[in-house]
Amino acid sequence: MIEQLYEQIDLNETDLFKRIENIGLQKLCIHQKYPHVFDFLASSTQEESDEVKDILRQQIERIYEQGFEKIYDGIDYSKFREGVDIDKAIEILTWTMSGFGEKGLQQIDSFEDIGEFGEQFLKEWKSYSEILRHSFYK
Repeated sequence: MIEQLYEQIDLNETDLFKRIENIGLQKLCIHQKYPHVFDFLASSTQEESDEVKDILRQQIERIYEQGFEKIYDGIDYSKFREGVDIDKAIEILTWTMSGFGEKGLQQIDSFEDIGEFGEQFLKEWKSYSEILRHSFYK
Protein backbone atom coordinates (compact mmCIF):
# COMPACT_ATOMS: atom_id res chain seq x y z
CA MET A 1 0.00 0.00 0.00
CA ILE A 2 2.76 2.46 0.87
CA GLU A 3 4.54 1.66 -2.37
CA GLN A 4 1.27 2.38 -4.21
CA LEU A 5 1.12 5.71 -2.39
CA TYR A 6 4.54 6.63 -3.74
CA GLU A 7 3.49 5.57 -7.25
CA GLN A 8 0.64 8.13 -7.08
CA ILE A 9 3.02 11.06 -6.51
CA ASP A 10 2.62 13.70 -9.21
CA LEU A 11 6.23 14.05 -10.33
CA ASN A 12 5.21 16.93 -12.61
CA GLU A 13 4.68 19.06 -9.49
CA THR A 14 8.05 20.69 -8.89
CA ASP A 15 7.09 22.75 -5.83
CA LEU A 16 8.30 20.79 -2.81
CA PHE A 17 5.55 21.99 -0.48
CA LYS A 18 2.75 21.32 -2.97
CA ARG A 19 4.16 17.85 -3.60
CA ILE A 20 4.24 17.07 0.11
CA GLU A 21 0.67 18.33 0.47
CA ASN A 22 -0.37 16.05 -2.41
CA ILE A 23 1.32 13.12 -0.69
CA GLY A 24 -0.60 13.92 2.49
CA LEU A 25 -3.87 13.88 0.59
CA GLN A 26 -2.97 10.59 -1.11
CA LYS A 27 -2.03 9.10 2.25
CA LEU A 28 -5.32 10.23 3.79
CA CYS A 29 -7.25 8.56 0.96
CA ILE A 30 -5.35 5.32 1.46
CA HIS A 31 -5.86 5.54 5.25
CA GLN A 32 -9.60 5.88 4.69
CA LYS A 33 -9.75 3.07 2.13
CA TYR A 34 -7.40 0.61 3.89
CA PRO A 35 -7.27 1.60 7.58
CA HIS A 36 -6.11 -1.79 8.80
CA VAL A 37 -2.92 -1.67 6.73
CA PHE A 38 -1.73 1.37 8.63
CA ASP A 39 -2.96 -0.04 11.94
CA PHE A 40 -0.80 -3.08 11.19
CA LEU A 41 2.23 -0.92 10.38
CA ALA A 42 1.74 1.09 13.56
CA SER A 43 1.46 -2.09 15.63
CA SER A 44 4.57 -3.56 13.98
CA THR A 45 6.67 -0.98 15.81
CA GLN A 46 5.67 -2.74 19.03
CA GLU A 47 7.14 -6.09 17.90
CA GLU A 48 9.38 -7.57 20.59
CA SER A 49 11.00 -10.51 18.77
CA ASP A 50 14.52 -9.40 17.83
CA GLU A 51 14.51 -11.54 14.69
CA VAL A 52 11.19 -10.21 13.43
CA LYS A 53 11.91 -6.66 14.62
CA ASP A 54 15.08 -6.53 12.51
CA ILE A 55 13.31 -7.80 9.38
CA LEU A 56 10.50 -5.27 9.83
CA ARG A 57 12.97 -2.44 10.44
CA GLN A 58 14.86 -3.28 7.25
CA GLN A 59 11.67 -3.42 5.16
CA ILE A 60 10.31 -0.17 6.58
CA GLU A 61 13.65 1.63 6.09
CA ARG A 62 13.77 0.47 2.46
CA ILE A 63 10.24 1.69 1.77
CA TYR A 64 10.87 5.06 3.40
CA GLU A 65 14.18 5.50 1.61
CA GLN A 66 12.54 4.85 -1.76
CA GLY A 67 9.72 7.19 -0.83
CA PHE A 68 12.01 10.06 0.13
CA GLU A 69 13.86 9.65 -3.17
CA LYS A 70 10.57 10.07 -5.03
CA ILE A 71 9.42 12.98 -2.87
CA TYR A 72 12.51 15.00 -3.71
CA ASP A 73 13.00 13.89 -7.33
CA GLY A 74 12.55 16.71 -9.87
CA ILE A 75 11.96 19.45 -7.30
CA ASP A 76 12.62 23.03 -8.44
CA TYR A 77 15.24 24.06 -5.91
CA SER A 78 15.56 27.53 -7.48
CA LYS A 79 12.51 28.52 -5.40
CA PHE A 80 14.66 28.46 -2.28
CA ARG A 81 15.96 31.79 -1.05
CA GLU A 82 19.60 32.58 -1.68
CA GLY A 83 21.76 31.59 1.26
CA VAL A 84 19.44 28.79 2.42
CA ASP A 85 21.32 25.49 2.77
CA ILE A 86 18.90 23.30 0.80
CA ASP A 87 20.13 20.03 2.31
CA LYS A 88 19.61 21.38 5.82
CA ALA A 89 16.22 22.84 4.86
CA ILE A 90 15.13 19.44 3.54
CA GLU A 91 16.38 17.78 6.70
CA ILE A 92 14.36 20.24 8.81
CA LEU A 93 11.32 19.53 6.63
CA THR A 94 11.84 15.78 7.00
CA TRP A 95 12.17 16.07 10.80
CA THR A 96 9.04 18.21 10.90
CA MET A 97 7.06 15.73 8.79
CA SER A 98 8.24 12.80 10.91
CA GLY A 99 7.47 14.55 14.19
CA PHE A 100 4.10 15.72 12.93
CA GLY A 101 3.29 12.18 11.81
CA GLU A 102 4.25 10.80 15.22
CA LYS A 103 2.03 13.40 16.88
CA GLY A 104 -0.88 12.21 14.75
CA LEU A 105 -0.22 8.56 15.57
CA GLN A 106 -0.39 9.38 19.27
CA GLN A 107 -3.73 11.16 18.83
CA ILE A 108 -5.61 8.39 17.06
CA ASP A 109 -6.41 4.87 18.22
CA SER A 110 -7.10 3.38 14.80
CA PHE A 111 -6.87 4.57 11.22
CA GLU A 112 -10.42 3.30 10.88
CA ASP A 113 -11.40 6.55 12.63
CA ILE A 114 -9.29 8.80 10.38
CA GLY A 115 -12.10 10.71 8.58
CA GLU A 116 -12.62 14.10 10.23
CA PHE A 117 -9.40 13.80 12.23
CA GLY A 118 -7.44 13.38 9.00
CA GLU A 119 -8.94 16.49 7.46
CA GLN A 120 -8.13 18.55 10.57
CA PHE A 121 -4.66 17.03 10.64
CA LEU A 122 -4.01 18.16 7.04
CA LYS A 123 -5.22 21.67 7.87
CA GLU A 124 -2.83 21.80 10.81
CA TRP A 125 0.01 20.52 8.62
CA LYS A 126 -0.67 23.34 6.15
CA SER A 127 -0.05 25.90 8.88
CA TYR A 128 3.36 24.35 9.65
CA SER A 129 4.09 24.02 5.94
CA GLU A 130 3.39 27.72 5.38
CA ILE A 131 5.88 28.69 8.11
CA LEU A 132 8.55 26.53 6.50
CA ARG A 133 7.69 27.75 2.99
CA HIS A 134 8.01 31.36 4.16
CA SER A 135 11.33 30.55 5.86
CA PHE A 136 12.90 28.76 2.90
CA TYR A 137 11.37 30.15 -0.29
CA LYS A 138 11.92 33.49 -2.05
